[in-house]
Amino acid sequence: MQGHPVCLYRKPHHGEVKVIFQDSDELIFTKDFENKGFVFAPFDLKDNAVLLRPDKIKKVSYRIHEENNAVIKLEPDETSKSNHLGLVKKGLKAITEGVLRKVVLSRKMDVKHQVSPEILILRLLNAYPSAFCYLFFHPKVGLWCGASPETFLQVKNNSLKTMSLAGTLPYQPGVGPEWGQKELDEQSLVTDFIKKRLSEEVDTLEVGGTESSKAGLLWHLKTEIKAKLLPNSSLMNIIKSLHPTPAVCGLPLDASKKFILEHEGYDRTYYTGFLGELRMGESQNISLYVNLRSMELTKNGASIYVGGGITADSIPENEWNEIQNKSKTMLSLLQIPT
Repeated sequence: MQGHPVCLYRKPHHGEVKVIFQDSDELIFTKDFENKGFVFAPFDLKDNAVLLRPDKIKKVSYRIHEENNAVIKLEPDETSKSNHLGLVKKGLKAITEGVLRKVVLSRKMDVKHQVSPEILILRLLNAYPSAFCYLFFHPKVGLWCGASPETFLQVKNNSLKTMSLAGTLPYQPGVGPEWGQKELDEQSLVTDFIKKRLSEEVDTLEVGGTESSKAGLLWHLKTEIKAKLLPNSSLMNIIKSLHPTPAVCGLPLDASKKFILEHEGYDRTYYTGFLGELRMGESQNISLYVNLRSMELTKNGASIYVGGGITADSIPENEWNEIQNKSKTMLSLLQIPT
């Protein structure tokens, strides 16, 4: 893609697709999140969240089409298995030594493909109606797409919603997930973190029950959290108190983030950041999502990002299998019909 910044997206369970156009290639940042537009924020937030200015907005209705049952031609890359197992073992060592309680470790998988961005976003919209699906382009940032199952933050009037999402099991038709203690503990860590952080910024915090949630070819554990904003609540403070959550980083927050930046071996950039609407339209609502199940499209292919939470109960081989399963979500979009 060439030209000015643009973003096409659809919210979960919506039949409407929005397209936002910025009429210049200016790279705009929002520091306090008080602006109006579409935000595209990185994992390592340092006053560098990109803002796409909504100079023009188009809305179109969209109806889900039948999914293509073509055989998946691309399989997860096994060549970096030893590197990832070594990374997981380092994480487990830090947990054993008491430095960390949990750390989310990821990898970047580079693949070649011949699928256009236009076809990719159509496949995302068709395959993941319950996810936040998007295609984002800025000439000074790059071209990204994804199907996120996780709400980061929603604000409407003085009401706030978020969720904790953790634990992963592969989806099998007709079979429900059977969660182990490792996944339940991981989910509890994320929920407790959000509760603690939000309690300092909001009023009347309500935590829902934990349930299984299907996202593409995977099951997750999900807990919805609601709250009322205080008269002096600051969106910037709320965002910075929650991001990055233990679902994408770990605990303690600072120690796990430091471990990731020092040991993961690559720059996540916008993977496990967040994206979405800031005060667009008359409602002035906030609607943000965690940038998961995402990939960066390049001239010769794509970079797919996948990760998983490591706790004291983690088994390195199982963690490798988990991220391989997660990678199939994006790989399935790059298939060539047979």
